[in-house]
Amino acid sequence: MTAETAAPVRKWPRRAAYAGLAGAAGLAVLLPTGTAGAGWFLAGHVLNVNGPRVYPVRVRAYAGNRITLTRTPDTARSIPLSFVWAEGHAILGDVISVDRATVTREIAEVTRGSLTTGVRGYTSGYVFEGDPSTARGLPFDEVVVPGELGPLPAWLVPPTTEQVDDTWIIAVHGRGAPRGEALRVLPTLAASGRRTLVVSYRNDADAPPSYDRRFHLGHTEWRDVRSAIDYARSAGARNVILMGWSMGGAAILNLLREWDHDGYLRGLVLDCPVVDWTETLRMNARQLNVPPVWTWTALRLIQHRLGVRGADLDYRPLAARLDVPTLLYVDHDDRTVAPAPTIEFAQAAAPHATLVETREAGHCRSWNLDPEAYEKRLADFLRSL
Repeated sequence: MTAETAAPVRKWPRRAAYAGLAGAAGLAVLLPTGTAGAGWFLAGHVLNVNGPRVYPVRVRAYAGNRITLTRTPDTARSIPLSFVWAEGHAILGDVISVDRATVTREIAEVTRGSLTTGVRGYTSGYVFEGDPSTARGLPFDEVVVPGELGPLPAWLVPPTTEQVDDTWIIAVHGRGAPRGEALRVLPTLAASGRRTLVVSYRNDADAPPSYDRRFHLGHTEWRDVRSAIDYARSAGARNVILMGWSMGGAAILNLLREWDHDGYLRGLVLDCPVVDWTETLRMNARQLNVPPVWTWTALRLIQHRLGVRGADLDYRPLAARLDVPTLLYVDHDDRTVAPAPTIEFAQAAAPHATLVETREAGHCRSWNLDPEAYEKRLADFLRSL
C-alpha cells in the first residue's frame, strides 16, 4: 500500500462520494444507501488498480538549484525525495526555508523533463528513477519470471563482490509502486555477494492483470512471489532471502501462510509491511474524518470482494510460527500503514525478529531519513545470515 502522494489532511469529500455512488438521496441525509455507497467508494479506493493520479504539489518558483513547492508533510521533510510530474522527475535536496504555505528546497538533479513554475506533481520516497544501470550504475539483466497469469518482467542484479553466495535475494515492491522502489538499497544488496531478483507482480504496468483488475492486498500476489522463488531455484539458487516493502511485505507474509519452505528460506527483510489491513484502513479513515460506519462497510466489502475473512487481514498470529531471522523497519510517523501491528509482530516473533524504529520519516522512508544507518543495519543483517 505504498502511497507516495503526500497531501494535507482534509475532510472526506462527502459530496463527491454521494453524488457519484449513492445518488441524490445520499446528498441529503446519511441513509443506508448512502452508507453503502460511501463504503463502496472507500473499498474501491483501496482495491482499484487504475485510480486517478493526484498531483497535489505545485511549483511556486524555480531558479538555479532552488525550487519552492507547496508545503506538505513530505515537502517539509529535509530528507532525500523525488518530485515527479507528468513529464519529468527530479531529486530534491535539503530544505532551505519553510513558511506557512511553501517550502524552498535545493534541487539535487533533474533527471527527466523540464521544471517550470506552475508545474504540478507529487513527492516520492523512491528518489531514483530508471533501471539499476542508469540510476545506480549497477549491471543487470532483464529477465522474465513465468507467472501464474503470464510473464512477469524482473531485474536480475549480480553481486558486486568477488566472493559470491548462491543464496538469492528477491525484492518485492509495494502497492502501486514500481520496481524502482528497490533502487535505493540495490547497491547494499549487491555488495552482500548475492544475486538480487527485483520482481513485478500481477497488475503492475508491465505485468499481466488479474481477472478483476484489483489489488488483492497480498492474497493472490503472493503466488507471483512464489513464482519468483521457483525461478531462482531453477537458476541455481540454494536459498532465498525475501525483502518486501508495504504491500510487498503483506504478499510475503501471505506466502509464509501457504508455503512450507522446508529450510529454503534463509531470512526476511520487511520495510513498513502491512501487518494488519483492518487497522491500516481504520487509521486512514480517521485521518480523513470518515464516519466509522462507512469504514465498517468498506471493510466488509473488501472481505467480500477478496473472498477473505477479517482474520485473514491480520498477520500478527503468524509471528508465533516465524522460524527465520527477520529484520523489520517501522516508522512511528507512518501515515499510510499502521505501525503498531508491525511493532507487536516483532515483539511476538522474538527472538527471530529484529526491529529498527525511526520517527518523522513516513511510510517506507527509513532509508531516506538516514541512508547510511539504514544500509549499515541491512548489510550487517545480510552478513549474519
